[in-house]
Amino acid sequence: MAISDIADKINEALDPVDAWINDYPDVYAWYVAFVFIIAAGLFFLYRFRAMQITTLPEQAKLLRPSNLDGKPDHEKKGMISSFQAFCVGMGARVGVGNITGVTSAIIMGGAGAVFWMWIFALLGACTSFVECTLGQLFKEKKSDGNFHGGPAYYIKNGLKNHKFAIFIAFWIIVTYGVGFIANQAANSASAFTRIDTLADIDGITIFLGIIFAGLTAALIFGGIKRVAKVSEIMVPVMVVIWLVLGIIAIIIGYKNIGWAASEIFSNAFNFKQVFAGFAGSCIMWGLKRGVFSNEAGIGSVPNVASQSHVNHPIRQGLVQSIGVLIDTIVVCSITAFMVLTCLPGGKDGWNGIWDFEGRGSGMAIGVVQDSMADAFGGDWILWVLAIFMFVFAFSSLIAYYSMSEANLRFIKDDDKFVTGLRIFIVVIVFFACIIPVGMVWDICDVFMAIMGIFNIIALFMLYKYVAALYKDYRKQKAAGVEDPVFDVNKWDSEGLDTSGITVWTGHTRGDE
Repeated sequence: MAISDIADKINEALDPVDAWINDYPDVYAWYVAFVFIIAAGLFFLYRFRAMQITTLPEQAKLLRPSNLDGKPDHEKKGMISSFQAFCVGMGARVGVGNITGVTSAIIMGGAGAVFWMWIFALLGACTSFVECTLGQLFKEKKSDGNFHGGPAYYIKNGLKNHKFAIFIAFWIIVTYGVGFIANQAANSASAFTRIDTLADIDGITIFLGIIFAGLTAALIFGGIKRVAKVSEIMVPVMVVIWLVLGIIAIIIGYKNIGWAASEIFSNAFNFKQVFAGFAGSCIMWGLKRGVFSNEAGIGSVPNVASQSHVNHPIRQGLVQSIGVLIDTIVVCSITAFMVLTCLPGGKDGWNGIWDFEGRGSGMAIGVVQDSMADAFGGDWILWVLAIFMFVFAFSSLIAYYSMSEANLRFIKDDDKFVTGLRIFIVVIVFFACIIPVGMVWDICDVFMAIMGIFNIIALFMLYKYVAALYKDYRKQKAAGVEDPVFDVNKWDSEGLDTSGITVWTGHTRGDE
């Protein structure tokens, strides 16, 4: 049996799963998720007085590692700095969603989807502020010596609902440990299999699966400290290089910049297209792929934001808020303009794609490859793109593993179960390189919608804690305190139940 036949057998075995996913009305889950996510964004925008905009200078200042690391000896104690947590969080955000996710939004919803991605990022930045602050407030210290937090922790400790917390923890493992990790691996492998010199190799997907699975094992079996250190180095470098490449491509295709901008805004407000089949509209696809990219409101980033050592929960909330804006307003926009300005055929080329009945998220990587090859004048750039997809995918994969481990330790804080999870994820990565990319996108969409619905419910029920924390933080800043310190014993909690806050008790703020 040829190696390629093995891949065919695996896909045949998964055909029933693919058929079930295609029949499942995920659009209804997204209708509900749409209402919840937008309602939360608007409510928090009003409640916190557009803090994602008004505090931008402060957020940018907090990005400096020297201001984020806290005590100079934290690394000696094995702690994860706030800057490292930011990088791991950006690793989750800056992934294939910034390349194929943006492109698939344009393919499926038209260029106007980019505009709505911007709008939802502005709203989502405040939602991310709320969820990441809650993650810090209700985090716990586990047997591995690290802080762990996220939706499961703030639901258990804040809402005092352990069954709901267990469900959320399990769903996070399923959503990110299976769906999102598979998506990163599948899209990255697809970038390699579309290169002519590799496409003709018999069983190329099997080989890529083995390589990706091996690298995944090498990273995640090193533990979260290695994960944080890898992300701290890798994420800033890859973002800067990708932005430089994207800007160069846009300059090369400068003649189409005006058309691209016009298409984004005119398509965004083409209300006939927007409301005719809302599930496939630019608004819905802008939300779907925007949320997939910046992950605001779906409970993922709080898991890694909670692991950092900071003196006040609000600090990590501010840092992660600007992360949403950097991801979408900057990185995703560069990708969008690159593919719009550089696709062969220009306007005619894009009209052909939008009119193509068989279009789907799985063809996004091909569109990006065509755009880059046309801009840089040769197929050599496809190797560069494939490498970027690989790095982007693994930065996100690292973050998703971190989230999965944190939530598994919430359910059962046992190293044996963690080892089992690591093996399971390695297997998922292998199979993701073989199965159809479109199938993986469909799985992610369903999981992501459900995750968003339940997380937003928790945020609405707990936002008063963030309001009281923000008031305390601003009060200290107004008093001239450069680096506000939170102590639950001295906090005016305004009548809120603080019994679930176990870390922020003076000397246990994170110093030991």
